[in-house]
Amino acid sequence: MDWKSADLDRNSPVPLYYQLVEVIREAIRGGQLAPQAQLPPERQLAERLRISRMTARQAISLLARDGSLVVRHGIGVFVADPKFAYDAVQIVGFTEATMRRGSRVFSRVMEQRVTEPPESVARALGLRDQDETIKIVRVRSADGAPLVLETSYLPARCCPGLVDEDLETQSLYSLLKNRYSVPLLRSSQTVEATVADEYEAGLFGIAAGAPLLLIEGVTYSMNHQPVERFKALYRADRARLTLESDRDEPGNESPPATRFRVVVGPR
Repeated sequence: MDWKSADLDRNSPVPLYYQLVEVIREAIRGGQLAPQAQLPPERQLAERLRISRMTARQAISLLARDGSLVVRHGIGVFVADPKFAYDAVQIVGFTEATMRRGSRVFSRVMEQRVTEPPESVARALGLRDQDETIKIVRVRSADGAPLVLETSYLPARCCPGLVDEDLETQSLYSLLKNRYSVPLLRSSQTVEATVADEYEAGLFGIAAGAPLLLIEGVTYSMNHQPVERFKALYRADRARLTLESDRDEPGNESPPATRFRVVVGPR
């Protein structure tokens, strides 16, 4: 990338550091800065752009915090790897979505047991008194990086033997469809921002208090039968939400549609 051609407007009310942030983001989007490309050292960057080192440092720090850049102390600053997408509209599981992108999937099973469900889970799944669930807690990783902490509850009666399956190497959704003839057809979910507690921070290798995205919901099979109550915590520095929708206007022959995706990976 030709840093001397970067257009920073010194008469603009937008701070120079933020202008540099946008220059680097656009260079990443446009391919001028490829994944793993190394940026010039802070001093050289400041000289080429005719800005102070503090301004350059402030821009790099912001981009490192949002996951666009990776700072390797003693080595340099590098462009982060590209994102990969998890499509929540099509109910594509983490395993399938990750493999579609050519990434390696790893799941670490923290819990996999038959248990009496919490009241909120029993209500969401339409369970009767004494009905049991299978609780599954997994840390999901792509290319060695832990990205998602997933907790799922499923009615034990709909998938006997699931508690003994190897869920570190198998896809839960594929098992439900292929072994138990329980295809997942739709889901309802909510999204909110939260922060990592000490336990979650340790699992992800991030600081306590770091931002997370919390997605909770229920997936349904045929005849609107609830099959899974789930909670997923995504590292916010490795995920963003995208939304695609149509406006219901007179003359628009297409029915209103909404698409929602969780895009996981470095920004």
